[in-house]
Amino acid sequence: MKRILLVIGFLLAILGIWYWPPGSWMVSKLEVDGQFGDWQGRAFLSDAEDDGTAGQDFEKVCWGTNANQQKLYFMIERYLPAGEAPMNCRLFFDINGNGSYQDRIDKFLEISYKPGSGERGRVSVHLYSIEGNLLASYGGRWGEDGRDGGRRFEFGVPMKDLNVYPAQPLRFYLCGIGSAADCLPDNGDIQWAPFPVAVKDRLPIAVFCLFWLVITVMFYHHRIWIFYYIWAVVGCTFLLVLLLHGSLVEYKLGYQTALVLHYLFGYFDIITYVFDKAPGTLLVLIKVDNSWTTMDIDIESSGLLEACVLLALVLFYPAFSPGKRVLFSLGGVAAVYVINLFRLVLVIAAIHWGGRNMYFVAHTLLGRLFFFVFIVALYWQILTRPSLKKVREYLDNA
Repeated sequence: MKRILLVIGFLLAILGIWYWPPGSWMVSKLEVDGQFGDWQGRAFLSDAEDDGTAGQDFEKVCWGTNANQQKLYFMIERYLPAGEAPMNCRLFFDINGNGSYQDRIDKFLEISYKPGSGERGRVSVHLYSIEGNLLASYGGRWGEDGRDGGRRFEFGVPMKDLNVYPAQPLRFYLCGIGSAADCLPDNGDIQWAPFPVAVKDRLPIAVFCLFWLVITVMFYHHRIWIFYYIWAVVGCTFLLVLLLHGSLVEYKLGYQTALVLHYLFGYFDIITYVFDKAPGTLLVLIKVDNSWTTMDIDIESSGLLEACVLLALVLFYPAFSPGKRVLFSLGGVAAVYVINLFRLVLVIAAIHWGGRNMYFVAHTLLGRLFFFVFIVALYWQILTRPSLKKVREYLDNA
């Protein structure tokens, strides 16, 4: 009977992985098609009205990426009255993120939007090096027609054309053309580390799951405990990470974490924004630089990765009873979440009061050191201490 239940469990696990959604239902795919419903709830920064000339007054700029696409998407909106008045602007990129827009690696986009009746929302985008050399051109009817308001247009730029790789921090700002041109933001810029989520291929995951289950059962059946524990924990961790990455669980956790930080920093007068269709994206105002920085709370910075490791360590620990496994799993995951929350508070506070030059130190050194110390203490409390206690009891009774 146990073997039959085990086989059924195998099949259910494979089917669960096969039909697990490859991405999240929370985020719609961005399409450069002149339709703007997919920008609803995406990360954006707005601008005050009447600080630019009529038809050239920016209302907001939105940005985002798609899963498995190394392409940066933008949507620009201007204030009414707009109508059929054309708009010309530039989007400047600080590729190496050093605060200077004059390095040889830096680039800018020259954008022309023509909503007039003859053009019907045509958008022309030209990519230039900082020296003014044309590198690439893109175009299409990606904006609203003048009859529909003539306010919004969108476009996308391949990351390879910008010479940007995933997760590379870059800075950008939007500016009109002319002496009285509007800029967004009015001061400073926006720092962003675009990282398109990779959607997993379900077939290799299902095959790996089946292989992992067979080897795990073999080690358990022959009571080879050390290899059973190592193999089971490592394999379970990989499967949990593969399944949860890009899933509804990751997006919900990232969004809730960003929301908690948003309300928490409100008490300290640190301005932040959270976006419901850009889960885990927290836009923070840097006090020293008077600029904006996006903090993306993904599977690593949300604590989900460490929670997967802890779950695997606890679930397959031979000395724990089922009740203890449930108790330590729930308590351990909650503790990881709280520890990670304090880590993010430390990182964001250091960047806010110390400026963007503190980004590497705050994230890579301070945040990770803080997280490492408390995670090791958690492992000691949940795993090491009970193990030593059992060994001591065994020696005393020997």
